[in-house]
Amino acid sequence: MSSAHSPILIDAVKEIIAQFLALELHAARAGREVMRVLAETARCSSASETTMLAADIRFAVDAILRVMPPYAPALNVMHRILARVEEALRADESDGALRAGLEEQADAYRRWSATARERIAAYGANLIPDGGTIFTYTLSETALNCLRFAAESGKRFCLMVTESRPNNDGLETAHSLYNAGLNVNVSIDASIARLLPRADVMMVGAEAIRADGSAIAKVGTYPSALVAQQFAVPCYMIVDSMKLDVSSGLGLPLKLDALGRHDVLPAKAPDAASVSGLLFDRTPGHLIRGVVSERGILTTAACSALMRKMPVSQYLQDKLTKAKS
Repeated sequence: MSSAHSPILIDAVKEIIAQFLALELHAARAGREVMRVLAETARCSSASETTMLAADIRFAVDAILRVMPPYAPALNVMHRILARVEEALRADESDGALRAGLEEQADAYRRWSATARERIAAYGANLIPDGGTIFTYTLSETALNCLRFAAESGKRFCLMVTESRPNNDGLETAHSLYNAGLNVNVSIDASIARLLPRADVMMVGAEAIRADGSAIAKVGTYPSALVAQQFAVPCYMIVDSMKLDVSSGLGLPLKLDALGRHDVLPAKAPDAASVSGLLFDRTPGHLIRGVVSERGILTTAACSALMRKMPVSQYLQDKLTKAKS
């Protein structure tokens, strides 16, 4: 690679980094945005050789990884992009051929994502009993689509949601569904044990489904699933297949962000006051009745089998392994 070429971050990458730092991107959208900005990185790169173009893309991936929450879709997108880069390097493809291949991959991902959301909404809506009560937690684009689809199909049901601290995503869920004309009942997180026994089904999103069948989701999901099990309320994770965390099959953990002082304490709290806990928790697979995906309602074992067929980048695996150690 020529020493005259130095990788730089394009504005689109800088913008997505800022959005991650501000917690403005949820998992499914993050996957679409990472795909978009990596394809744009390839398109805008001044590289004249494939090795230079690969360096630009890896430079962008490294920068995003440093700030990205534990979102499987974005991580899986990186695997796909980098695996295609590695294929091009092995085959000695031209930089033009690689750019075209990545652009085609980005277009295919956009089409797949739109179709997947429609299919998941239909599968999920079938789980909602007409006249029933649904409990959901935090904010999930995919779960919202299911609830809206069920309502638009003529089903009438009550939705219960709690605020989902620290950033109150549950209130955004409630606001969105109020506007859609749904019957929404809002409460505080501490009321979960009182609300869930009244539900017919629990439907929540997740950031990642792990190879062991567990789900990484907004903190509070695990205790909600425990209460659901106690009262025989089936718990479903509503996700597309890009939330199947392929790296977990190789024993690699997701980075779980800690709660900050600003998430819990007022600005005038004493300096000696400390905060513990994480922004995300892990719900064990035995608490999950099924995973609602564009492929249908899957068992956690079926999810693990699908992970083994997903693209894996050696560069990304090496980087994640190093970070683990």
